[in-house]
Amino acid sequence: MSLKDVQDRIKVKKRKRRKRILTVLFLLILVAGGVFLTHAPYFSVRQLQITGNEKIELRQVESQGAFLLDQNIFLLKQGSLKEQLSNHPYFLDVEVKRILPDGVHLYIKERVAEVNYYNQGVVSLLTGEGILLEIGADPILGPMLIEELSLPALGTPIYEEASTKKKALMEFTDLMKRNTSSIQFQEIDLRDETNIRTYYKNLEIRLGYGDSMKQKLNAAINIILDGQLEEVHGYVDVSYLAHPVVFDEALQVEEEEVNPEEETEDGASPPESQGEDG
Repeated sequence: MSLKDVQDRIKVKKRKRRKRILTVLFLLILVAGGVFLTHAPYFSVRQLQITGNEKIELRQVESQGAFLLDQNIFLLKQGSLKEQLSNHPYFLDVEVKRILPDGVHLYIKERVAEVNYYNQGVVSLLTGEGILLEIGADPILGPMLIEELSLPALGTPIYEEASTKKKALMEFTDLMKRNTSSIQFQEIDLRDETNIRTYYKNLEIRLGYGDSMKQKLNAAINIILDGQLEEVHGYVDVSYLAHPVVFDEALQVEEEEVNPEEETEDGASPPESQGEDG
């Protein structure tokens, strides 16, 4: 082996040794930096900034988020915060953001009341999915649910997850939010899921099952507008879209007056009406 080969081997070994030393030093710096960041009082949480809460009281969030104070900002244990806040019916989620060096921003996401539920003389508020938010509340601008259900616990749904009634309520609520017509339906009757109904003034709108609800409601609106039925007492049946039915009570009364019965039920002729002179 030549002298040059020996020198080259020595250079390679030195380079490898330097790399190992630099790697060890880098790891030591990382460890030291990690220890400093996770243990230095400078990074202990001292400030809570809370936004997004309207129904959930600020003091409740402050109280239940107080355990975050004095925690290291890089080692926050936030799971229990969601668990504690979930006891409030309006709570949906919380987003936690770190504000270096010692602050935490809690952005509260709340459920929104969209449906009134009138039961036994009391108005309760529900989400569009049927989750109970309040009992004994003032009515809000939104549809009124007509049902015969006992109230569940606050923060829980009145319908089962896969319920056809829940789907119908969600779709109806969404459609009414997007309805730009002058014909507004303010109630949905879900007591019978095979005969779902809504109402416009003195007209009952019969939807039948909850399928094709958008098409059925649009058909009912067009029938009311085209037929000028805004002041009619009766019903519009669009449960079978191919053959909608309109019933006007006034026309029925006129028909009965034009075609009076010839005889009463016992076979006797009806009494003659007397004039004004008696």
